[in-house]
Amino acid sequence: MGKSILWAALGILGGTAGGYLAAGQTAVPAQLAVIDIQSLIKQSTINGQTEADAKALTSRIKAATAKLVAQGIIVIDSGAVVDAPEEAYVTVE
Repeated sequence: MGKSILWAALGILGGTAGGYLAAGQTAVPAQLAVIDIQSLIKQSTINGQTEADAKALTSRIKAATAKLVAQGIIVIDSGAVVDAPEEAYVTVE
């Protein structure tokens, strides 16, 4: 019985060590979010918004991106994107 407990403990230890090493060598894909700032600005100018509206838009963009950054997500402007899935694009309300 003593040997079986020893072998079980060694098996658990080996499995844990192997899992730890594999996890350390596996690259975690970067999480990215894309925001189309130029489109947001165009929409605001088409609708004849004032300077106060532009400041409010800037505040909404900053608030939306701050939440994403707090989650560890990198936020980039759509002008720097060659291609991305639709789900990567952030809407600003």
